[in-house]
Amino acid sequence: MSARVGVVGGGILGTVLALRLAQAGAEVTVLERAPSPGGLAGSMDFGGHRIDRFYHAITPADRHLIGLAAELGLAGELRFSTVGAGFFVDGKLHPFDGPRDLLRFRPLSPLGRARLAWFFALCQLRQSYDGLDEVPLEWWLRRHCGSEVTDRIWRPLLDSRFDGRHTELPATYMWARTRRMSGARRGASRREQLGHLRGGHERLIAAAAERAAEQGADFRLGAAVEELAMKDGQVEGVRVGGQTVPFDLTIATLQPPALRFLLPARLEGLLGAYPDRHLGLVCAVLKVRRSLVPFYAVNICEPTPITTVVETSHVVGTEHTAGLRLVYLPHYCAPDSPEQDEDDDSILTRFEGMLARISPAYRPEDVVDRTVQRARVAEPVHALGAHPRVAPVWPGVPGLALASASQVYPHLLNGDSVVHFAETVAAQGISRLGLGAVPPGRTSPGC
Repeated sequence: MSARVGVVGGGILGTVLALRLAQAGAEVTVLERAPSPGGLAGSMDFGGHRIDRFYHAITPADRHLIGLAAELGLAGELRFSTVGAGFFVDGKLHPFDGPRDLLRFRPLSPLGRARLAWFFALCQLRQSYDGLDEVPLEWWLRRHCGSEVTDRIWRPLLDSRFDGRHTELPATYMWARTRRMSGARRGASRREQLGHLRGGHERLIAAAAERAAEQGADFRLGAAVEELAMKDGQVEGVRVGGQTVPFDLTIATLQPPALRFLLPARLEGLLGAYPDRHLGLVCAVLKVRRSLVPFYAVNICEPTPITTVVETSHVVGTEHTAGLRLVYLPHYCAPDSPEQDEDDDSILTRFEGMLARISPAYRPEDVVDRTVQRARVAEPVHALGAHPRVAPVWPGVPGLALASASQVYPHLLNGDSVVHFAETVAAQGISRLGLGAVPPGRTSPGC
């Protein structure tokens, strides 16, 4: 008899887990509360056009996600574009796309530019993050970049990205971020290339779910898991609609704020291994008639109600939006931040007011449609000196595995790192359950 595995959560993590476990011969059931899979990587209808709820991009170095797309027959649907990035400093936009722009970056002195170039090189030369998670990020930045670069560039960016609280961050964060973005720079010009999958991440999730279903996986949408079912200290399944659904192994892919509602009192101590802090997201999405910024993303280095401006149409094109362009205005904030409950009109007025400062091309009459998307829990904040650094996937409770985005570390949280983590956990589960080998070409290192 095949091992029965229950996966709680049908986002990209849960779906890839289901695919790999089903391919290895497990009897897999995915339980997703929402009426459709995808989670934060899902899509939405926006005035008759299907778009990503939140913005996503793929770099040429995202080998795990690209490899999965190829396996699912979607390699031909990947599109990459050469894009630019910019900085908004002292009320002006400055291009920042490769070595030439760095040399001409007027917000910094020649010495500041040189120190910033040195810092980027340092991050590339350093292959391991060993020791960095015990080093305060701001101290590390000042040591290698100097006070000018730190105060003019890094501190404002970190303030807006981490809701005014970044002193608890380890140096690992900037090391990982710099290395990921270097993976987007290819060729002699070192210009940034970003890509997308036609149909968005939702299409990848749907293809993975379809392939898993072909292997026998059962996806139950609209299935709200109420709690773990336990007997004699062992998890024997989950309770849905007051009934126990039995499993030999239950894998919960929920982040801690949601996971706590599944755990019985005797297992609440498992939450102590997770980050104490999480960030939510409030994001205005605009559909406009013309391009508003010449860059994919604008880094804002002054007080701002938004974290960045992302014009995704530079990457995803406009075929699916009838020639109209998409602009995302995200703000990362605490899950209980007032913005999470603020009315949409107030959010849009404030966010678009900042956009008007950044973009001379912005005109309210050019906005065809607008909406506000919210997520109370978007990502964890891994704090300096936390122990354990990552919560264990296998917490020592028979029949239970915990695998969520909160355990993706030290890499930044993105589609590629989540696919990699899912395949790693699946390989471990396959081994523990005594199933067949990891599917050919999909071997994964340990966590």
